Amino acid sequence: MENSNVSQKYSTKRIVRLALFIAINMVATYIHIPIGPSMMHLGTTTLFITALILNPIDSAIAAGGGMFLFDLLGGYFSYAPFTLVIKGIMAFVVAKIVQRKDYNSENMTVNFIAYVVGGIISLVGYYLTNVYFTGNFIAPLAKIPGSLLTTSVGIIIALPIGIQIKKKIFKSI
Repeated sequence: MENSNVSQKYSTKRIVRLALFIAINMVATYIHIPIGPSMMHLGTTTLFITALILNPIDSAIAAGGGMFLFDLLGGYFSYAPFTLVIKGIMAFVVAKIVQRKDYNSENMTVNFIAYVVGGIISLVGYYLTNVYFTGNFIAPLAKIPGSLLTTSVGIIIALPIGIQIKKKIFKSI
């Protein structure tokens, strides 16, 4: 996690780091299982870990961008712009919560709370997206179990290993 602001320059190191995390988030989203009208994927897991490692702006770019690319390349074209915004906001908020100076992404309780908040952002964002697509408030309810499962799996995996991955990656970047 680097101390930066919105006007941070795009150094070669930062661009490579963003490209790497965009690719990781995209590939992890490809690891998915259809669940009724929805799907469970590992993209949320990598989003949570990305938010521990990169600053909030870069987390939003990497997670939102990676999952946006998955939607484009995976045939979910109509979802792509919504995914970019929803997952970008989700990653930004999670990173802001976990990276508070007094926590430094290494407090399991704070990380858990941040992941739950992120899951709520995703759930509400995609519910409203599906309301937009279907034109009603009932049909999108069928996709909620898949969203809850994806967030739950993300929390179950990212909570115990996210901090360890962050420590290992910081030694190398």
